[in-house]
Amino acid sequence: MIRVALLPGDGVGEEVLDGPSRLLRQLADQGALEVTGPWPVGARAAAATGELLPEETLAACDAADAILLGAVGEDPGVPAEVCPRPEVALHRLRERYDLRISVRDIPMGEGRDLTVVRNLIGGSYGTGPGDRTFSEDGGEAADVLRLTPGRVAEVVELGIDRLQQRGGGRLMSVDKANLYATGRLWRTVATEVAGRRGVPVEHRLVDRAAFELGSGGAVPDVIVTEGLLGDILSDLAAGRAGSPALCGSASVHPGEPLRGRCQGLFEPAHGSAPRRAGRNQVDPLGGYLALVALLQHFDETRALGDRLRTATQAVLRQGPWTYELAPEGVRPASTSAVAAAVLDAFDAAGASGATGGGASREPAGVEAVEVIAEPAARVPAEDLKTWTAGVLEAVGVRPDHARDVAHVLGYADLSGIDSHGVARLPAYVGALSGGFFATEGEPTVHSDGGPVALVDGHDLLGHPVTTVALREAIARAREFGVGWVNVRRSTHHGSSGSYAYDAARQGLVCLASTNTGPVVAPTGTARPYLGTNPLALGMPVAGEEPMVFDMATSVVAGGKFEIALRTGTSVPVGWGLTPEGRDTSDPAAVYPGKGALLPLGSDRQRSSYKGYGLGLLVELLTAVLSGGPFGPGVGNLTFRAGARSPDVSHLVVVLDPARLGDAAGIQERTQVLLAELRNLPAVEDDQPVRTPGQRAAAERAARRLHGVPLDGETSAALRRLGERVGRPLAVPPR
Repeated sequence: MIRVALLPGDGVGEEVLDGPSRLLRQLADQGALEVTGPWPVGARAAAATGELLPEETLAACDAADAILLGAVGEDPGVPAEVCPRPEVALHRLRERYDLRISVRDIPMGEGRDLTVVRNLIGGSYGTGPGDRTFSEDGGEAADVLRLTPGRVAEVVELGIDRLQQRGGGRLMSVDKANLYATGRLWRTVATEVAGRRGVPVEHRLVDRAAFELGSGGAVPDVIVTEGLLGDILSDLAAGRAGSPALCGSASVHPGEPLRGRCQGLFEPAHGSAPRRAGRNQVDPLGGYLALVALLQHFDETRALGDRLRTATQAVLRQGPWTYELAPEGVRPASTSAVAAAVLDAFDAAGASGATGGGASREPAGVEAVEVIAEPAARVPAEDLKTWTAGVLEAVGVRPDHARDVAHVLGYADLSGIDSHGVARLPAYVGALSGGFFATEGEPTVHSDGGPVALVDGHDLLGHPVTTVALREAIARAREFGVGWVNVRRSTHHGSSGSYAYDAARQGLVCLASTNTGPVVAPTGTARPYLGTNPLALGMPVAGEEPMVFDMATSVVAGGKFEIALRTGTSVPVGWGLTPEGRDTSDPAAVYPGKGALLPLGSDRQRSSYKGYGLGLLVELLTAVLSGGPFGPGVGNLTFRAGARSPDVSHLVVVLDPARLGDAAGIQERTQVLLAELRNLPAVEDDQPVRTPGQRAAAERAARRLHGVPLDGETSAALRRLGERVGRPLAVPPR
């Protein structure tokens, strides 16, 4: 269990930490962590005890895993002559625990953070007594900026770690290589480290980086830079975000603690703001963002940090706001009111199970999304994911394979693809019980070591099989530029978009596809022969969630009929045919295994032969290339004739865009393309032009906050399943 030492400090420190302190004590009461303090530090400590860092404070910090600091600096209640340099307390804490790297997160809107990683000890901050000189007559002063390859490398390494933790994005290294020797060293080492880690890096001179941040240019995900440059750039980014309070700062030691237990010091970056102290005016969000960084730093509290980030983002988006953020015409709220709003949002997120995410994006249409209105219940996404894995383990699935299935179903549930989420679980369990899916063994990879491979799934659940294929394709793309992996002898692998999304979050382009059992009638017949044969593309986008285009090559996915049957609703004419080949709006006359779904386009007049051709293309790229069965030779998940495995084939193709030139530039051009499409004039004001995946991204943000909606039949089916296998699901009523 982690222990946190509270040091409110000077000026506004006590005010900005009041809300975070209350939250910490609430979590301590629940047994999630330990809290000590408040402990005196800085100018107030000097005025009370004669010491900037009293012994009791140092002892408490030694015994803590983390320090949460409000501020040190000028305080209106302490005369300057009593404590002329209170900031020395901060410097001493950093030196005592060798907290030599700073990580600052600034919320830039739409749920995105800019992370700035810089050195705190060395560089412009000095490393020894000779690095600061000031002549006795005041006629000359000098500061030495000294860097070593090791100190540069550890900053870049940590920046890349943060980038990969968030699933990829843009890495920017900032220097002054056109003037300083230290800038040239920085650029050389950053290039070497990024190349060794296989991560594209963009280099910027600091003046250009400042211009881009200040003028509204595209914001990278992570900036790595020298200490003073990062100090300025992070403050500039906070200004662009709207307030100096919007910056949570972490000072950390790489590796095991140097002294005692302390691993890091966490603080808002705005300082003591003495002119605002005691007025209940300042923004407390910086204190909360510092606490977010603290909680996310430790594995055992990371989920709480994600939940607090969601709550803070919700208040930042919806209000209330203090004076510097309140829109014109909106009365500013007090520090205590904003702090209370975050606590309320945190409690609400806990009730709904939200553990991450951020602000919802503008919803936009995508064919694969199905939002169920007025759900019978909402279940926290992480709870649902954990429960899914537990159910599968209870029926004999290996834990790692169960987690792979839960991950893919969880992606669908969060993205609003309700037909491919946890609603599939009862069918999977039934297939496992009937022996249609194997539970023992591992997928086998066949390859000559080049960019192409074939995976044999041995009739295992398709999710872990395709996860292996994706891993193989990514490794080959990193080595050869492209990885092409076919899969045979597999089973249903869930939403193809999940695999494309996972690859795109790593900065890669991915195509994922699968054939399925025969439910679609080719143009000109009423006999089902092809599957819905989905095709998904994932593309990384600068400053946004990846673009994922995930479509069935039929008019709709078969899951849409399952939803209609569960909810007792009709379907549009043009979705399917009766066994006699007649149009119908009755889903029961088509599905399952009665009539046939139609190809994309519905009929000849609407170019159904194009949808038929796309379905055939998928059949060729998956089944024919892998040597698997096609057409009626493939089994269905929902219904089947005879006791046999579905014998499904998949394809995963991954491209490393860095092999085509500037990977970051490709992401930026993709973002420009999508933005231009969204900005086209709409024919109807309430129906703007939308791009693939936009609505799914909004659903993920909303469902992380509010939980996954379940219709009444699905909720009841999952409860029955849980009771049957001894893993009851708690489904709170809405």
